[in-house]
Amino acid sequence: MKSIFLTGLAVVCATLFSFNANADNHNAKNANISKVSDVKNMADDTTVYIQGYLVQNLGNEMYVFQDDSGKINVEIDDDLLSGAIAPNAIVWIAATVDNETGQPVSLEAEEIQLVPANSNQPMAMNTSSK
Repeated sequence: MKSIFLTGLAVVCATLFSFNANADNHNAKNANISKVSDVKNMADDTTVYIQGYLVQNLGNEMYVFQDDSGKINVEIDDDLLSGAIAPNAIVWIAATVDNETGQPVSLEAEEIQLVPANSNQPMAMNTSSK
C-alpha cells in the first residue's frame, strides 16, 4: 500500500513539474522583446529577449546581432545553433547581459530560435539542453 501511494505521489509531482516547466518556457517566448538600444543600458546579468538578425559571424562563437535600434555582440555557443542561419532570417534570442565596467555591453545567449516568416512566434532550432 505504501509503495502504491509513493508511486502515485511521484507521478503527480512529475506531472506538476512538467506542466510548470512548459508554462515557464511558454511565458519566456511571449515575454517583452527588448531593443538593443535599451539592452546597452541594462545591469549585468539581466535576462533579456531580443528579436532581429545575426548580421556577422566574428568567430569564436561571437556574432553581431542587429535590430531596428542598433547592433550588439552576442556570444552563442555552437551547441545552440543547428547550422548556418541565412542573413535575412529573423532570430529570437534569450540572453543575459554582460555589462562589465570598461567593456562594451554584450550578450550571452541562453537560447536561440528562428522566427518563421509571417510569424512573431519563434520555433525551436535545437532540442538539446545545456
